Amino acid sequence: MQSGKQQLGEGIGYRDTLPLRWVPLDALPVGPEAERLAETNARLLTAVALLEEHSQLADEPTQTELELQRIHLKLNLLLELVGNFLQLQTPRPQPLALHLSWHGAAWAASGPGPAVGASGLLEIHLCPFLPQPLRWPARIVAVAAGEVSAEFDAVPDFCQTALERHVFQRHRRAIKETRQPVGAAS
Repeated sequence: MQSGKQQLGEGIGYRDTLPLRWVPLDALPVGPEAERLAETNARLLTAVALLEEHSQLADEPTQTELELQRIHLKLNLLLELVGNFLQLQTPRPQPLALHLSWHGAAWAASGPGPAVGASGLLEIHLCPFLPQPLRWPARIVAVAAGEVSAEFDAVPDFCQTALERHVFQRHRRAIKETRQPVGAAS
């Protein structure tokens, strides 16, 4: 997927295999529709950040800290069960190899890709616990060698900041995982 990374510019990003779908549109959302989409995306990215938050217990945790961790684990279990139930009701798209940055995304094409210049929404299911995908307005900038590259359309600052935070956290986690010695405990 090097071509997509080059097309989107060198920068912070991460690779994953996630359910995603390209939804073609005649024109990208504008006005109130674009604002609602940005608000929904910002809420989703905030929820993903909260679900992925891993708090470390102190060497000698207090009774309150232990109880909060227990509640946190139960809530995660509940979210996972509800997410699995919802996934059975509305199946997700096929997981595809993906490189996501705050500028855009490149993914492995399954079948013929969209045409260069096409507008649409890139739907990416970032978290298996949450039923709704990230739905980002984008334009196709390259289709080559089984890979599609899309550049994200401009969105309000609050939404762009949420995406940048998400990408940075995942990028940082990927670096940390590559630096851990083989067999080291997490």
